[in-house]
Amino acid sequence: MRLGERRTQQLCRFVLVVALALPVYLGIVHGLLDLAQNPVLRSALAGAFLIHMWTRPRRVHWALALAIAFIASGAYAWLHHGFGDYLGAAPAVCAAFLGLGSLLVLAAQSMFAAAVDRPAHRKTFIAAAAFLYFSFVIALALNLTSALHPRVYDLWLYAFDETLKLPASIFIGHLVANSNALRVAGVLAYESLPLVICWLVALELKSPERFAAGIVRLFVTAGLAGILLYQLLPATGPIYIFGANFPDSLPLIKDLQPILLPRVARNAMPSVHFACALLVWWNAAAFARVWRVLAAGFVAITLLATIGFGEHYLVDLVVAVPFALAVHSACLKPNWDSRARRVALWGSAILTAGWIGALRLGLLQNSFALSWCAVVVTLALTLWWKRSLRPQWRVPAALRREDVAEIPNHQNGVPVVDPSHQVRTVQEHAHTCQANRYNLGNRDRKTRAEMQ
Repeated sequence: MRLGERRTQQLCRFVLVVALALPVYLGIVHGLLDLAQNPVLRSALAGAFLIHMWTRPRRVHWALALAIAFIASGAYAWLHHGFGDYLGAAPAVCAAFLGLGSLLVLAAQSMFAAAVDRPAHRKTFIAAAAFLYFSFVIALALNLTSALHPRVYDLWLYAFDETLKLPASIFIGHLVANSNALRVAGVLAYESLPLVICWLVALELKSPERFAAGIVRLFVTAGLAGILLYQLLPATGPIYIFGANFPDSLPLIKDLQPILLPRVARNAMPSVHFACALLVWWNAAAFARVWRVLAAGFVAITLLATIGFGEHYLVDLVVAVPFALAVHSACLKPNWDSRARRVALWGSAILTAGWIGALRLGLLQNSFALSWCAVVVTLALTLWWKRSLRPQWRVPAALRREDVAEIPNHQNGVPVVDPSHQVRTVQEHAHTCQANRYNLGNRDRKTRAEMQ
């Protein structure tokens, strides 16, 4: 390798390392490593431990992760005089340090393990660290939204909710406020989204063929697309606009004016949190019923939490449905039907952009019938497009009868072509049979020639 090419590679590696380390450094500077103030960080670290344990590491490896977590948890409790006074502080901090221990063990394995095992360890480490790293990127991007958009358009969203004549914020807000069990479940569901996503990543590492899309790419795309859409209609949520008046004394709005609101993330429209919960549910469809029911319950609790805690308006969740389908369609694997995929992708993307534009221009605030028609049509079209998404299997040409007859344990009348798994195996077996017959024929002819 030439000296110039070697220096170019070294420069590219240096730039890549700096680019990857910059969000972590900025996160440290802005206090994002504070476990008490950053539930996303706690959940992402706990998810790293889940992914590590799902790969069934050797006893010495998970024991080393436990030892690191024990030491780090003790040091944290000594430095902070306890684990904190928030809900589930001690188990949350300990789970976070378990994830830290797993990441350190996986990083060491990816560098110092046997050369044969390094790719597998490296793959697990990247999967475990992906959402931890991405949490820094998202947090920094959300902090920038308040600087880029000092005024918010919450009143436009609130006015649309009022046009529907459906007091969802008041009803669900009272329901959550008056039920301790529902409030605790809402907090756990709202803060554990990275952990749930990491559960899907762990399942994908074991059974990638059961997922319609790559999990890491799917949720990273959802986060980045949400950051871009937040710039089009910056809003925060009713709890930040109305404060103590939510949900008991919400005012009537007559004049729509942007509100100056500092130091609050503009992450209301659309609700990426609810969209990610929908993506979790959709990607759990290939598993047992108990997992599908749990995923559906997670969606329901997330819906109640997003509205009941005042983080989102009802229209945020409506727009989140086509937004989730657009992300899902964009990240599908290549074996899915191309026409239905294009229709779902472009249709849901147009619906999402259309909703944001219409709300920003105030086109739907004064008509009860038009507003409800827009909601019903949006949900109906999105669910119809989601239902139309099906894998597109390519069935090969029929096998010869003598090839099928030589398949081990094959019963007459039982089809041998299974589009999902068995086609390639049957074809390879047929080619092997043909090669064996050819080789045996050549050997017989050679034997007869030697005997003569």
